[in-house]
Amino acid sequence: MDVALVVLGAIFVTYGWYWGGVTESRTTAYALGAGAFLLGLWFAFGNSGGDIALGSLLAFGAIFGFLAAANAWNESAQDRTFGMFALLFAIVAFFGYTYLVDVGAAGQFSYGMLVIGIVLALHFISAGLIATNRGFKSLVGWVTLFAGVVLVYFGFAEALGSGMDPL
Repeated sequence: MDVALVVLGAIFVTYGWYWGGVTESRTTAYALGAGAFLLGLWFAFGNSGGDIALGSLLAFGAIFGFLAAANAWNESAQDRTFGMFALLFAIVAFFGYTYLVDVGAAGQFSYGMLVIGIVLALHFISAGLIATNRGFKSLVGWVTLFAGVVLVYFGFAEALGSGMDPL
């Protein structure tokens, strides 16, 4: 089981739940902050053994989780600054995807980075380009929630006996 993918998936589910319009900002911010704090502690003090996939997921998840918590706390999810960070993280996720495919890492890591990149590109469009469209924001929220469920599944893929081959 890959706990980093599970916790990152939980962060995406929580943020998607907020962007979908189901929950309030303060409760979401606490949950996002707790997940990001766990990933940040694991990145700072845990031993990833030089594993580039795990280290990048931990660092990426911690930074994105803290940014999402700050946006949820201030109820500024449509902030264009968040859109700029979402674009930056989407580009990083796509580069991570190409790197993980190149080195032949486990398939769930490369697929996970691809899912993260697509979802964050949608966040960039929603928060940065068409920030006034509440319907599209809600759609992106539900896509984020389902992407989080996919990341949780990728985290449990080995334990479920459905490990994925690299691309």
